[in-house]
Amino acid sequence: MKKSHIVSLILVAALVGTFIATFTSTSRSVGFIEAESMVGEECKISGSLVREEPVIYDPETDPTLTVFLMEDKTGARRPVRLLKAKPTGLENSESIDLYGTMKDGEFHATEMLMKCPSKYNENNHVLLSENEAPLS
Repeated sequence: MKKSHIVSLILVAALVGTFIATFTSTSRSVGFIEAESMVGEECKISGSLVREEPVIYDPETDPTLTVFLMEDKTGARRPVRLLKAKPTGLENSESIDLYGTMKDGEFHATEMLMKCPSKYNENNHVLLSENEAPLS
């Protein structure tokens, strides 16, 4: 075989492996109650920030820890220990997806995805009269 054929085969194998890894997830999507029975097993929990409770982040003490209370889609509430700096816009997020494990009644998240409100929704549009110019 020519070297170019070998390189091409390796590239195709790498692309197929990347494709498979991208579309298969090892995390199961569950609620807090189910996650408590899966101690040590990685899972995904979707929910929202409980805005009445404070978000605790002290970069001087530990810049890689953010603690807050989250409510999952079933209504169960649990403390979350996000092992990252506090994400910008956390308090304004519409929904949160957390990836991690349950330990001692707390969810220890290693990854977090947030859905923030769109600035392009109907509530944010202002109709201008013919004589008004848009603000830039």
